[in-house]
Amino acid sequence: MRKDLATPQVESLVRVRIERQNSRLGRETTARLWAILDEAVLRRTVGSVEVMRDQMRKLVEASEQPNVTVELLPFSLGAHPGLYGPFVILTFPHPTPDLVWLENPKNSVYLESPSDVDNYMDIFDQLRGTALDPSETRTRIVRISKELEE
Repeated sequence: MRKDLATPQVESLVRVRIERQNSRLGRETTARLWAILDEAVLRRTVGSVEVMRDQMRKLVEASEQPNVTVELLPFSLGAHPGLYGPFVILTFPHPTPDLVWLENPKNSVYLESPSDVDNYMDIFDQLRGTALDPSETRTRIVRISKELEE
């Protein structure tokens, strides 16, 4: 999150993202989302406790949709390949090639070469292999939400 934003601005941006997620995840679609999150994103408060709890509730609700899988990398895992930064793998029906989307505070980069996509698919598979399963993830998210201080 940008350091030049005040708390009300951060909360407003979070709400906009939640509304966008609701509009995309709340409808019938053939699109599939598989998200692997580091536990740190749930424990580092951004905005208010109320916003964090609402985000976690929405995350649990989204994870119960048949086209959405959410898994969590617990702190106990230690270092993992996901620490290099966030990435999104976009897969498409043949003949459209798959690609990787890397986002940072300044810009976005798309990687299209098959070797780059394969590299990130390998990282994704490693993360999947060490993450909590979806049921354990939901349980952990609910627990963390309850632990948040008011």
